[in-house]
Amino acid sequence: MPDFPVYLAHDHMQRPEDYLRDLGGGVSGKIVHLTVDSWIDAPTQEEYDAAYHSYDGFRERGLGALTNLHAVASEPENRVRVVREFGDLETARHTGELAVIAGNEGGKILGSDPSLLDAWFQLGLRHVQFNWAMANRLGASQSEEGDPDQPGLTEFGRQTVEGMNERGMIVDVSHSAPQMILDALETTSRPILNSHSGGRAIANKQQNLWDEQIRAMAENGGVIGMHFCSRLVLGENGVQAEIADVVKQIRYVVDVGGIDVVGLGPDWVLGDPVRDVPYLRNTDQTDIKWAKGLEDSGELPNLWDPLVGAGFTAAEIEKIAGGNMLRLFKDVLP
Repeated sequence: MPDFPVYLAHDHMQRPEDYLRDLGGGVSGKIVHLTVDSWIDAPTQEEYDAAYHSYDGFRERGLGALTNLHAVASEPENRVRVVREFGDLETARHTGELAVIAGNEGGKILGSDPSLLDAWFQLGLRHVQFNWAMANRLGASQSEEGDPDQPGLTEFGRQTVEGMNERGMIVDVSHSAPQMILDALETTSRPILNSHSGGRAIANKQQNLWDEQIRAMAENGGVIGMHFCSRLVLGENGVQAEIADVVKQIRYVVDVGGIDVVGLGPDWVLGDPVRDVPYLRNTDQTDIKWAKGLEDSGELPNLWDPLVGAGFTAAEIEKIAGGNMLRLFKDVLP
């Protein structure tokens, strides 16, 4: 067990057994992305396809997942504390609980009325990743990267950034188009997050960041959560990465943006048998793999010694593991 805090910027595992495994792997807390801007576990491919560019059902599924999180946290044996303010992180450390920040991968749950953000805040939502794979009312996703007319951040998106800043909610620009990321950085008054990404110069996938984007995130005081999914680590599909490849990504982003910009965003989504089958079918990702030895939170301790071997100091590893995320939480949360 590490003697330093470990905070994950991006994870989807949200069953009681997942949270207990997190604690066993030394995780202090994480942002759990309750739902995605697509119905990834839709019962049929047709329903998944119909939901892809729709807004129907997303608010209801988001509310259901948030309600379930509160239900899980209400049972003491699950050892989960839902974070509403920064002080809850320290309380969870003292009580041996997992600090869970309620977040979402995509802004469809917000609808189109800025005033509804307050309702989500009151219910405990503390994070929104603006995009998944498609544009929404907040702005353009990575899929619009090459479109000269892609809008970046819409007026509703700007209002949402400002509203989240005012309330103490984390703005996340993973999966957003380059112009969207730039607009968010220009609009925000607080540090922002790119919760699961890597260096695009060494793994050319749209979700990864070019060097100038890494430096812009660093100048903002933001954090980039390093992805553990093999295709983002390596830049190619169908091949499984090794821990050394993840460490190479971490080293690259640190060299470009500095030690204070790097966190961990593993994006674990596999391991729930009920969800895995429809998710893999609907999204046509049967070849998706996480880095060998980092395939779930129970394997997270496998990362620390390779970081030492790569020349990172103890203080630097503490920042990567959770210190930088803790700083962002302090700067943003109530």
